[in-house]
Amino acid sequence: MTLSSLPLPATSPAKVITLSEVRSQYAPGRCQHRQILVDEALSEVECADCGAKLNPVATLARFAREESRWSREAERAREEMERLNQRVRCKCLHCGKMTPILGR
Repeated sequence: MTLSSLPLPATSPAKVITLSEVRSQYAPGRCQHRQILVDEALSEVECADCGAKLNPVATLARFAREESRWSREAERAREEMERLNQRVRCKCLHCGKMTPILGR
């Protein structure tokens, strides 16, 4: 499968990015720097996989975004569990009446 880029109209909005710009950030085979080494004495951050020097502030910002996402997902999971625990009756497939859920 080959991908070809389509020309953008001359009057495209300034905030629109092309697909090639996004793909270049997440190219297959490009290191995502998932394992890092932190040298507190030298205030340096290095990728444990590829050895690249990383920006400590960018790394901290990435950790903050990931932690926020984990918190939101944990809260969503707690809400879903609460919603499921409130269900005490369901419709019987045989008779069509509402019956208590067993195992409570």
